[in-house]
Amino acid sequence: MNVKKIARGDQPVRRVDDEPGLQWAASAGRAYIGAVAALAGYVVVAVTIGAGFERDLVAAAEREGVAVNALASSTQAEITHDHPVYALITGLLLFVSPVFLALAAGRIRTGAPGRLAQLAWWSALATLVVWWTYVALGLGLFADPENLPPLVRDFDALTVPLVSALSLLALGSMVFAAEALRGHGVVRRAARATTVVSLLLGVVSLVGLVATGFEDPVAPIVIVPGGLILGIALLRAQRPARTG
Repeated sequence: MNVKKIARGDQPVRRVDDEPGLQWAASAGRAYIGAVAALAGYVVVAVTIGAGFERDLVAAAEREGVAVNALASSTQAEITHDHPVYALITGLLLFVSPVFLALAAGRIRTGAPGRLAQLAWWSALATLVVWWTYVALGLGLFADPENLPPLVRDFDALTVPLVSALSLLALGSMVFAAEALRGHGVVRRAARATTVVSLLLGVVSLVGLVATGFEDPVAPIVIVPGGLILGIALLRAQRPARTG
């Protein structure tokens, strides 16, 4: 018998992920994977059927002597009309990711409650609002290029701030969620890795934003590494430990 352990009153650490009923963790993991999959689908569509759309954007930006993201809204609308299927598919795909992020944050708020989980939840909701606003404005480019609705006319000026804001909000939600999980003893190593990777990507992206003179936004793709790490770890958390 180990007298020192008795003297210290050592007991096995009660970890949340050693207990039954981790359905919420699996649900959160699936949601994070869903958010990543939607972004991956967007990238695949962009480099395949969207190649012509991107070429037209670049060519128009060169003619106007501006960055692609600063291309006049009316010009972007004309290009959108030339590639309606691509614009519609990517718009719908972009609607999906923030929904999954909000679902993941909601599950974590239930399973690992606390201040950090609340911050993750509200950050995810803010991400949803900003993200959907941006996508809705983008879909507004289907209107008459010569008579665009209010705000859609300013899509060129709003793109960089809106995309950067939604990306950083999503990244913040993921960091808060990871730290909430770590505080509850759930997937601690993966949660810490998610925090470190996400913060590094956030800093690098902000440096890039400033270095380009705010011409290129912080892209939502920054959440992919952390989403994969945390999503896979949460899915594995529900598996029973091996014995013997």
